[in-house]
Amino acid sequence: TYEICVLYIGTASYDINLYKERQTCQFHKMGCHVKSLNIANSSLTFEEMKRLVEGATIILVSGGNTLFAMERWRLLGLDLLIKIAVLRGVIMAGGSAGAICWFDGGHSDSMDPDTYRIPMLAKYGSKNGVPPNRSRFYGAPVDDHNSVDEREWDYIRVSGLGIFPGLICPHYDRIQSNGVPRLVDFDQMMKRHSSELGIGIDHNAALLISGSDFRVLSIAGQSGSVPDSLGDTFFEESSGLPGVWIKYVDVDGRVLSKVVPSSGKVEELMQRIQD
Repeated sequence: TYEICVLYIGTASYDINLYKERQTCQFHKMGCHVKSLNIANSSLTFEEMKRLVEGATIILVSGGNTLFAMERWRLLGLDLLIKIAVLRGVIMAGGSAGAICWFDGGHSDSMDPDTYRIPMLAKYGSKNGVPPNRSRFYGAPVDDHNSVDEREWDYIRVSGLGIFPGLICPHYDRIQSNGVPRLVDFDQMMKRHSSELGIGIDHNAALLISGSDFRVLSIAGQSGSVPDSLGDTFFEESSGLPGVWIKYVDVDGRVLSKVVPSSGKVEELMQRIQD
């Protein structure tokens, strides 16, 4: 029988085993063979990384500190190996930092001190550690300001691998620990990078790209930024459905946003479709 090998790359979460267990447990249950490529706290040779990547059917990238992961990959040459793997048809997967990495760039919370390597390893690097509260690192819903313990730091644009065009914002409908809604700050980032196409993905949504087609997936019963009536716009005080937005800056400097349909062609998704 054909064995599916999942290569887990947890650089963004500093190869902390707790994250790996949580993010790969379902693959184990389905009978997949799971391997890890650990380079956050030690180095592998280029040949060692090459053997792991070449044996992968699926590459699963963790969330975490995107800036650290991308700089580490480029330093060791892992970015080149992943790009080669894409050309041979490997399946690419991941959320948060693991979604940003596949695009030209992303709206990142990598300047949040709570996501830095030393504090993360100190808190969660032991076998007895407890994974952080999800709202702590992935943000609270935009209508739940009271759950955010505000700190001073700014979102930044982090360059990805450029496999897909666009500037992506994961957790689009969330507020991080700086108290700033990502969907608000993302519009400002779009204005600073006006030539890029923006893609906002809600916390409980996913964008699946398969060949020339795409699908928008979401978790039933969860909230998001897409209103029930697609003619409406999202308000911070309201709660809609999980979804994906396409955004671009027009000639007058305005950020225009459209809800991405549940399915369609990638070519249509990646181009600016004006009314």
